[in-house]
Amino acid sequence: MPGDLLDYAETEFLLAEAVERGIAVGGTAQSHYNNAIMASITFWGGKVSDANLYLLNPSVDYTTATGNYKQKIGYQKWIALANRGWDAWTEIRRLGHPNLNVVNPPIGGVGSLPLRFYYPLTEQTSNPINWAAAVKAQTGGTSDDVKTKAFLDAIIISSSSVASSLSNPSAVQLPGYILSLPV
Repeated sequence: MPGDLLDYAETEFLLAEAVERGIAVGGTAQSHYNNAIMASITFWGGKVSDANLYLLNPSVDYTTATGNYKQKIGYQKWIALANRGWDAWTEIRRLGHPNLNVVNPPIGGVGSLPLRFYYPLTEQTSNPINWAAAVKAQTGGTSDDVKTKAFLDAIIISSSSVASSLSNPSAVQLPGYILSLPV
């Protein structure tokens, strides 16, 4: 089934975020943000005039919209990723925006957005010892809870701290995990 892995709108949102994080990618956060919204609206069949009108809305305009760059970019990127639920969910977890109130959460979600998937039932029944160890490492208890952050949610990597904080640039060690990175 054909689909987009990374489209122009998403690329422009990533560039806007990069500018805000101090990475020299050329252009301004506002210009990349505007390009992303323009690309998203025209991708979905809107006209350039529709996009221009939308960008004039004070709650959308990058200079007047409330919140920090994560809120502004996160909300508009979530809209742009309407056809890519997995990516939209990942961006909400990554940027923390938009802050959604989930009306029908999964069991255990209690009104919050799931932060990770449950381990499959087949894993619990066919591999109970390792399933229990994984749940304990993940949640700190015995309940496979979707409100518990995945171990990668705790990693905050900034462009300036990666090289200086790693004594071995080919591996990142976390409690109970080793992530190998290409050298």
